[in-house]
Amino acid sequence: MTDDDLEALLSEFTDRVEQQFKQPEESDETDGRSNDLPAGAVHLDRSFVSEYLDELIIAILFRCDEANGMDIIREFTHRFGVQLSPGTVYPHLHSLEAEGVLLCQERVQTKEYSIDDSEAAAAYLDSVLSQLSCLEQFVSSTMQEFIRERS
Repeated sequence: MTDDDLEALLSEFTDRVEQQFKQPEESDETDGRSNDLPAGAVHLDRSFVSEYLDELIIAILFRCDEANGMDIIREFTHRFGVQLSPGTVYPHLHSLEAEGVLLCQERVQTKEYSIDDSEAAAAYLDSVLSQLSCLEQFVSSTMQEFIRERS
């Protein structure tokens, strides 16, 4: 798998997440989401982020190359408007490291995480994309049938 293939896969994953779960800009919800997102960022439901935390961590690290846990937490707030605690993120980082997906480098005062096996991580994201695509098709066709039946 080439770097271009990897970048295309990551871009597709990010685009699908953003398109499928984009929330209205004028949201009054205060469920741990930041309402001041930069241009290009999207609101994701906290439950969605929690469900796909491993996948989103991998995608973030593909974009950042290397980051510590707090950088990743800030990235979730910045990109998705979801504020996560260290107690939520660090167990996932440790698990992904134990699985050999992430590499952890000890620094003076922190640990920096990066993708250890980019092909395995890309295959993991590709699998998730396929599953999300199937889910999207099922939900979309169900909604279309529902609308036709009500018309």
